[in-house]
Amino acid sequence: MAINRIDHAAVRVKDLGQALEWYEGVLGLTVLDRNADRALLACSGTAADLTLIDGGQSIDSFAFGVDHADDLDEIISRLDKNGVAYKRYKEADRPGHSDILGFDLPSGHRMEFAVGYGDRRAGVTNFQSDGSFIPTDIDHINLLGEGDPQEFSEFMKMVLGFKQSLALTIAGKWAASWLRASKLDHDLAYMQAQRPSDRLHHVAFAVQDGNHYFRLSDRLTETGNRWEFGPGRHMGGIPRDTQGFGTNNFAYAFDPTGNRNEFSCGMNEFEDDDPGYIGETSPEKFPEIMNGWAYNMPESFMTIGS
Repeated sequence: MAINRIDHAAVRVKDLGQALEWYEGVLGLTVLDRNADRALLACSGTAADLTLIDGGQSIDSFAFGVDHADDLDEIISRLDKNGVAYKRYKEADRPGHSDILGFDLPSGHRMEFAVGYGDRRAGVTNFQSDGSFIPTDIDHINLLGEGDPQEFSEFMKMVLGFKQSLALTIAGKWAASWLRASKLDHDLAYMQAQRPSDRLHHVAFAVQDGNHYFRLSDRLTETGNRWEFGPGRHMGGIPRDTQGFGTNNFAYAFDPTGNRNEFSCGMNEFEDDDPGYIGETSPEKFPEIMNGWAYNMPESFMTIGS
């Protein structure tokens, strides 16, 4: 069974028109299709990376890619063995996907696995910029919930075959977990929410390199926007380690609804048998480990989701 990276996210927004002013007007994503209830957008190409759903806030569902329908069969077998209900279907109005398998995670989040349409491989991230400010692809997702991050991680590992990259504990209790399906540092993260209603910390888009951050930063300035946090480098709980788990570059901003977007690059690669890293931390250490380049982490970063 081969699971690739995230391929699509469906996000609820309070006002579809205002949301498009951000995702299309500021970030430069292409609208593939739109009606009164939703809009489908792509960073590049003709496959939908993001669906905006009118009404509400936060994540509605997200999809990881697999190469073949046989991979869905293997996932179904695993779900059956663990008593997880699921549905297999096609979404004719979602460009880029063929067969889709959907089910609810123990956290209540809706997860999908999708096969690419035709010869397209779903969940293979494009990191190559055309020299513009536009993000190159969807990159990963960070969920929030009231459940135990350790229990969430055990489900993802034992049932779906994800690998543990990084976990941070506070007073010995898991507070956050980062997991990977690919060789890259993390494809999915889960943290305990500070506000019970929050289900999403961020949907991340890929950027190529530091120069891409410069162009995107200028784009935000030109359109009257600012970063919430960054650009910077996460330190994964290990002081002065720029190559270990949890050391990608980042920049964060909010869409008009208050859904947080990350713009990520520079993840390291790891082998399947790498055991990952579990580190003890404390809230007063967050500014240091969340940005190894500075001490300017805003309070909102650790307290506000959607």
